Amino acid sequence: MRKSQIFTLFLGLIVVFSACRRELLSWDNRVAAPLFKSTLSLGQIDSKYLDHTAADSSYKLKYENLVYTYRMANIRAYDTGLTASFTLKRLKLTDRSIVQKITLGQINPLFKLLDGQTANIPEQNQGNLTPVDIDASAFFETATLDSGFLDISISNNLPVKVKLVIFELTNAGDNSQVAYDSFTNIPMGGKVTKRIDLKDKTVTKTLKGSIKQLLTEASSGPVLIDASKGVDLELTVSRLHPRYAVAAFPTQNVIDQNEGLTVFMGGAEVKYFKAKAGHLKIHLASTIQEDMTMLFEIPSATKGGKVLSSVVKLPAAQPNGVSTRDEFFDLTDYLIDFRGKNPDVKDTVNTFHQILVVRLDSSGRKVAIGLRDSIRIDYRMESLIPDYAIGYMGQSLNQSGDQKAPFDLFKGLNGDLKFKDFKVSLIVRNSIGTEGRIKIRSLAGENVFTKNSVKLSAMPLNNDILISAPPFKRDAFVESEIVLDGTNSNIKSFIENLPQMLDYNLDMETNPNGNVNLYKDFVFDNSKVDVIMKVEFPAEFSLNQFVLRDTQSLDWTAIGGLDRIKSAKMEVRIKNSFPLAAKLQLMLLDEKEQGIASLDIDPTDNVIEPGIVDAKGYPTKPTETVFSIGIGRDKVDALKKAKFIAITTSLTGDGKMQKFYDNSSINISTTVDFEYEVRYGK
Repeated sequence: MRKSQIFTLFLGLIVVFSACRRELLSWDNRVAAPLFKSTLSLGQIDSKYLDHTAADSSYKLKYENLVYTYRMANIRAYDTGLTASFTLKRLKLTDRSIVQKITLGQINPLFKLLDGQTANIPEQNQGNLTPVDIDASAFFETATLDSGFLDISISNNLPVKVKLVIFELTNAGDNSQVAYDSFTNIPMGGKVTKRIDLKDKTVTKTLKGSIKQLLTEASSGPVLIDASKGVDLELTVSRLHPRYAVAAFPTQNVIDQNEGLTVFMGGAEVKYFKAKAGHLKIHLASTIQEDMTMLFEIPSATKGGKVLSSVVKLPAAQPNGVSTRDEFFDLTDYLIDFRGKNPDVKDTVNTFHQILVVRLDSSGRKVAIGLRDSIRIDYRMESLIPDYAIGYMGQSLNQSGDQKAPFDLFKGLNGDLKFKDFKVSLIVRNSIGTEGRIKIRSLAGENVFTKNSVKLSAMPLNNDILISAPPFKRDAFVESEIVLDGTNSNIKSFIENLPQMLDYNLDMETNPNGNVNLYKDFVFDNSKVDVIMKVEFPAEFSLNQFVLRDTQSLDWTAIGGLDRIKSAKMEVRIKNSFPLAAKLQLMLLDEKEQGIASLDIDPTDNVIEPGIVDAKGYPTKPTETVFSIGIGRDKVDALKKAKFIAITTSLTGDGKMQKFYDNSSINISTTVDFEYEVRYGK
């Protein structure tokens, strides 16, 4: 009975609570989680700049910082090409001759009756003799000529002297005149030739020859009459260049080039060029209805002892069509002689020898070719980059103007440091095969944190730095070193400013004295002139204050419910093995690493106690310091937005010399205790 009452009471309570659940219930809960870790040491300086001293594991800094680089960017073969085109004006028809007889019987039918007899021949004066058909199909079907000549020869086979022949040649189809001329005083057995200019004339295969007048002397006595003999008419065409023609064109070279082609090298005068990359592109296009053959060769370009050459076939174009062909030649590793076509006769620069021949391969067919028909060849040498070049690299002056270069040795560092021993040099490292000089107009070191800039003042830099050429070998270089110390410069104050940026202005001049090497300069694809600041010193220095920095990312993925965080408390545990006290600063950063809020450290003097060292300053035991940081509602929003946290430790010294070792460090670990608001209900 009692169990039944208790169960009834429990159900009643459930009903009561369920019926009253109208408001959202909440209470607070606490969750602790690690946030970030960091180690700050001289390892913040890039490890490649640090050497360990074998004797005691202390640090020695060796650093080379590139200030300026000059490359001979003008040693580049600019894209170069040529276009060779051919039109009908360059096409030749074959020189040919035809012979047509005009007999004595045709001149005067009376002589047919006297054929074989001996008789006196009176003076003849005949006019408008019957035209004779002349078949000129051996020349062409038809041709309109841009230029050419017709030689008309009349041979006298009559037994009398011919005093005058007036001859006309016409096209049979439309009787248009081709030639009209007079021939005088042709002795027995003699021959007279007249040349007719065929420019702008149209000639067909069917011609008519007409003797408009024939005047002969009388015979000196009885002569044997041979009616089959008379005058021989010989027509010879030569040097015909048609404007339009239907003909069987003979095999012939329509393009024939054998010459030097000059390449612009940006001011350099190059004798030899080894290609690291580049190509030759050839495009052929023809409307000629005959096959073509292109023979291409660059005797100046060799690879493995073989000359660059190729034979390319281009098929005949279809009527009203275009036949095309594209060829691509990789020029990588080709050695190109740029001394011209015949350097033994004329030694020049930037000019390679090229041979280009295009041949029309006659099929014997009669094809129509007009002025609109052509063969076009485009070839270009493109993207030519040298593996090396030899010649005169030119006289040039490159003025940098005011420029900046990062100095990463002291990246993230600032403070009041005095170095015990150090060596600083300005090194000019040259791998370009030419002489030169550098003038340092100004050089200053800027600490980007303190905004303090120290201008380098050095007596050795008042004069030009002379540059000599290295031997002809890839990656070979020579160096000119200017040592800077306290006796010739203010380099000590320059370095102790801990610059992160170098401001410079300098002039770089190549071949200041001209072509003194007589075209024996050289440059590889990686050749350059570097100006380098070299610094060497042991990590032993006096300091009043020295700043180490680090930036860590904040990963919130393991911490849920960011929207319900009310407040937070961060515990920072620090183990310091530096023999110096330090102060800590923490700054929350957004995704662009821009500061959004600093964290207040308790105790307010935020001093990190120095580590324990032996008599030589070697760390033996780190000291631990614990800071507590309260993060109230005013900074919780900044904490939620933070993607990074910047950690700054300022080491404080007493101005005495202090050596640092590879186990000198500040180790920081953190945990955060979050206070959440826990909600219950709808």
